[in-house]
Amino acid sequence: MFVVDEENWSWLLFQNQNDMYLTVLCGGVAMFNVDIQLTQTEIASYKSFGRGFIVELAKSIAFNPGAYSRRKSSFRNEFDLATAIKVWRESK
Repeated sequence: MFVVDEENWSWLLFQNQNDMYLTVLCGGVAMFNVDIQLTQTEIASYKSFGRGFIVELAKSIAFNPGAYSRRKSSFRNEFDLATAIKVWRESK
């Protein structure tokens, strides 16, 4: 698992082999994350349109997190995200 890209205080994009995951910071006073696994269509859109696609997807999730509740992923429990984030930020 490694970090592909991030927007501080907004979202993180992860990749593990062929799978990609997005965690989006949502809320105002009460902050929470929405974590999803990208579909193959979303991965293809990211590869075609780049970061801009993820920016728009993250905005959509942040604006209406409930719409993504069925896509909730537990990848935080499956992978060592703390190490992935540390390696990413140290490389910047």
